[in-house]
Amino acid sequence: MQDSQFRVWYLFLTQVVVVAAFLHWFGKFEPTVQMDTASYRDYSIGSVEEAFNDKRTFVYPLVLRGFESADGSERLVPLFQYLSSAVAVGVFLAALLRCGWNSWLAFAAASPILTSQIVLEYTGVLTPDLLAQAFAIISVSFWLIVVHAGSQRWTLLGLSVFVFLTYQTKPSYLFLLAFVPIGGWMARWWLHVQLKDAWKVAFGMMVATLMPFFVWCSVRWFVVGHFGLVSFGGYNIIGIAGQLMDREGVKDLSIEIQPLASEIVKRRESMTEWKVELDYETMESQFNPMVWAIAVPAAAQICDSDSRKMNRQMASLSKQVLLGNPKSYGAWLSMAAKRSVRVVIELTLRNPIAMVSIPIALIAFAVGWQRNNHVSLPRNERDCEREFQMMVWTAIGYAICKLGLVILVEPPIERYCAPASVFLPSLLAMMACRMVLRARRFE
Repeated sequence: MQDSQFRVWYLFLTQVVVVAAFLHWFGKFEPTVQMDTASYRDYSIGSVEEAFNDKRTFVYPLVLRGFESADGSERLVPLFQYLSSAVAVGVFLAALLRCGWNSWLAFAAASPILTSQIVLEYTGVLTPDLLAQAFAIISVSFWLIVVHAGSQRWTLLGLSVFVFLTYQTKPSYLFLLAFVPIGGWMARWWLHVQLKDAWKVAFGMMVATLMPFFVWCSVRWFVVGHFGLVSFGGYNIIGIAGQLMDREGVKDLSIEIQPLASEIVKRRESMTEWKVELDYETMESQFNPMVWAIAVPAAAQICDSDSRKMNRQMASLSKQVLLGNPKSYGAWLSMAAKRSVRVVIELTLRNPIAMVSIPIALIAFAVGWQRNNHVSLPRNERDCEREFQMMVWTAIGYAICKLGLVILVEPPIERYCAPASVFLPSLLAMMACRMVLRARRFE
């Protein structure tokens, strides 16, 4: 191991301890229950059919059950979630070094991930947010190795396994099924400028990620008659579609879903505080009441509390409403997209390492410019430029794909946008690192 790599790993392990001490100081290792926690605790595992019918995927419920069985409580879950994140960031750092990155630039890219919003806020929360992000980071690590070195069995296997674990932990990470092959094709072509090779690598990624997904969905279809990751999509989209629906439009819907639509409109109109304005703030504030106080009870009444039928009815209703109101849905997407960009920028700038990186970059740039602003870049610094560009496209492409999936079905609140911004603070840290390295070259 090179001396610079040894120092980088020493700094990384130091950071892991310091962040852990910070989290412990603020009580983040104490288990915290949210509204979603109960649905993971109550996951049905009595039979395969019950498990496939549940509205939650299986990974996080099994984690909670595992700690409950081993320790008799969930008190160690926060520590497990933090260590999972630390390991994931370590794998990411190792992947960058495996790709031949400058050691300090690799550390600058990995370090801010350990102080991301999800780590700082959700370490102690008993929801799958942090664990899913950890799996996603490892997935991107394998993706970077495949992009750099080409398709190899062990890297494709690792990519396949961790992408599968990611969306089985939190289905909102299904965007990886598009990001991995499409982003892989673009990145491989950009790095090696060989179109045929890029198609070959992208095809390997596509097979590795899509095959487990289609196998899973096919098994669910065979067992419970539903082709999909989980019977939950209708629960999300109804929060938007239910607000775009009116009493006059109910008669234009199919006969099968008119009873549910009528019941939703009836319950919605009975709420005196309900607003009909379609501005973003109103729709976001009414999203959860629309789902859990109106649509879900209405669907439970119509479908006799059969969760699979409820999901199917709400999904079908939402599809027809959105197709019948394309302008209103388009307006929602536009408003949500603008909101998501603003939230992601705020989250990026709130990352502690990103905040420190901005003044460091400005000072280092000023020092380097003052000492010598006419020297051409050496080869190793041009390589750093290439690595920085690779991270730019990775971070932005990842964010766009994640946010695109979010705004289609739900409001881009901080909890949903935070995973999209996970790699963006790395750009600021890498920029500062490059400025410091350049300034030191002129000493």
